[in-house]
Amino acid sequence: MPRADLDLHFNRIEQLVAEMRQFVPTDVVGVAQFRADLAGLLVVSMAASYESCVKETLINYATNHHVAFGNFATNNFAKLNSRIAIKDLNKYARTFDDGVHSRFRQALAERKRRIDARIGKNIEASYEQILSWRHDFAHAGIRNTTIEEAVVTHRLAKRVLYAFDDAFNAP
Repeated sequence: MPRADLDLHFNRIEQLVAEMRQFVPTDVVGVAQFRADLAGLLVVSMAASYESCVKETLINYATNHHVAFGNFATNNFAKLNSRIAIKDLNKYARTFDDGVHSRFRQALAERKRRIDARIGKNIEASYEQILSWRHDFAHAGIRNTTIEEAVVTHRLAKRVLYAFDDAFNAP
């Protein structure tokens, strides 16, 4: 799937953040609780978009090999139910092809190394953090991030999905 297709999902998140900042700016008195709820809803949206990216990557890969394989993948991955942790991504890649799995591991390691060297941040930890915040908010209503922190974390986390998609679309 072209990176632009992944970015369509991520652009929706950016639009949502822009609207949050426009309608509930940080300098408005008395909205801290509401902004905390918005941050929780934002990470739920982020995780849902990640799930869509994973699902579309798997289905597109299968469909490119054969229509029947694409139909199987569509049915098999219809409900990932948040099973998109990095260990799950590795499992999906390995299920499809050892070469895909190897490319994913290499691409992820390289992106992780470059970003860590450049800014000292771990994209894998950021990705898992988004999923953790999503779980905490969706299942327990725990508000443990801010909109701003979620955005910064998402901008790192999405690189895991770029590596995943690249592994499935390598020549």
